[in-house]
Amino acid sequence: MSNLSELIPAGGGQNNTDFVADGAITSGKPVILNSAGTVSPISVTAGAMGTSGDQGTGNRAGGTSGACYHITNDSTVISFPNSGNSRYATVAVCTLSGTTMTMNTPTVVNSTACAFVRCAYDPTQNCIVVFYKYNGAGNYARVRAATVSGVSFSFGTEANAFANVANGGGEGDISNLNDSSVAICWGSSPTSVVQAMTISGTSLTLGTTQSVSGNTSLPMRMDSGKKGELLCQLGYTSHIQYVACTVSGTTVTAGTVTEIGGGSSTYNDLASGFWNGYTSPESTYIAAYHTPGGAAGVTLGRLITVSGTTLTLNATTSLTADPNNNYPAMGWGSSATQAVFYYRPQSDASIGQVTELNYSGTTISEGATATVGTSNYTNWGVATDQVAKKSIVMYQDGSNSDAAEVNVYSPTSSNLTATNLLGIASAAILDTATGTINTWGSRNEVQTSLTIGSDYYVQEDGTITTASASPAQLIGQAITATQINIKDYTG
Repeated sequence: MSNLSELIPAGGGQNNTDFVADGAITSGKPVILNSAGTVSPISVTAGAMGTSGDQGTGNRAGGTSGACYHITNDSTVISFPNSGNSRYATVAVCTLSGTTMTMNTPTVVNSTACAFVRCAYDPTQNCIVVFYKYNGAGNYARVRAATVSGVSFSFGTEANAFANVANGGGEGDISNLNDSSVAICWGSSPTSVVQAMTISGTSLTLGTTQSVSGNTSLPMRMDSGKKGELLCQLGYTSHIQYVACTVSGTTVTAGTVTEIGGGSSTYNDLASGFWNGYTSPESTYIAAYHTPGGAAGVTLGRLITVSGTTLTLNATTSLTADPNNNYPAMGWGSSATQAVFYYRPQSDASIGQVTELNYSGTTISEGATATVGTSNYTNWGVATDQVAKKSIVMYQDGSNSDAAEVNVYSPTSSNLTATNLLGIASAAILDTATGTINTWGSRNEVQTSLTIGSDYYVQEDGTITTASASPAQLIGQAITATQINIKDYTG
């Protein structure tokens, strides 16, 4: 005996099973088990935009917009100041069929010109809350809740936000807290503020305005990664700041401001997966922003983790995504570790683009980039369809008189799941033919250039490498340069 592999029967004996192939399978490649009992090669479907829906140029996205997914109705609500109708605050229900979006007839929320219109969904009261700021008319901020039946809205009484204090500048945001409450923020002057409110039906009870920073923010962004938790992002002429907050009822408690100085752009974005149905991991956020003090178009991505009112800025990753000084938008993708980042690139501001941002542990990596379309300018309105696991984006179509449009982005996906990895093909199998799969406890003998003693993992694209970062799955250990002992140990 000259090698440990000689102790193991060729192919693992009884742990070889014949299956019918659904798709041609290459020798030595991992396979998945299908619900029909067949096996298929592991493959990746590239991210792609679907077919957009709009209601014509009479409904134009003339300003900062919003979007939220309505769980009960399995639909997306968009909100925007309609520049085709005096910039009135407007909402519409959008439905998804396959990869085609339909925007249904919009509804006016308030017949006053508005600078921005944002929205959030509360699952406890099963309603949406719309947050908007008058463009003139005192520059006041307002909130209004509504129930949604099919494509129709039933609104409650409008409430004054931030103690009816006027603010001529700044952009705000809204986030759900999942306990019959939402929070809103506003980068007002001279301070940036947050206000929480509770919901009963369509009635809103607002708490006291809480200052979270002594600086004005344009824009101010906010998201929630856990019940009763907020992370605020502030950007202004020379700095970028983050503040973690806790919320109990209508009381907001703000943590210490964490500032990144040195000439940051004011156009930044962040996302959390909590409100897209991804409750694990909690208190985790992806942020993307222009490098403080760096050249225009130089962007960083980083994972931010929060505990109470304490936040941790993890290591940064330089991104090739290069948003110009127009508002980007970000939401969650097809999993709890994937965000999608929408922007206009510095290299060509006439198009809209989307880039996937993934994380493993605390490290951000950049995935596929796709084009939203020529003159398709995103404006913050992003939601995630929790059923279809697709990203819904609202934008203004500059090639169609800035018409408010909505489309769907299907993120890059693999047919490999956490439960369907079966084993490795011992030889090539033609489509519909029967062939042998080496399963758990077996030995695959048709690999090349393995490092003896190393653990090997199946990647989402079907390759077998030593890279162990999630979502890669352990397949086995190399016992020779050509043989893998398939996962009959813990690794």
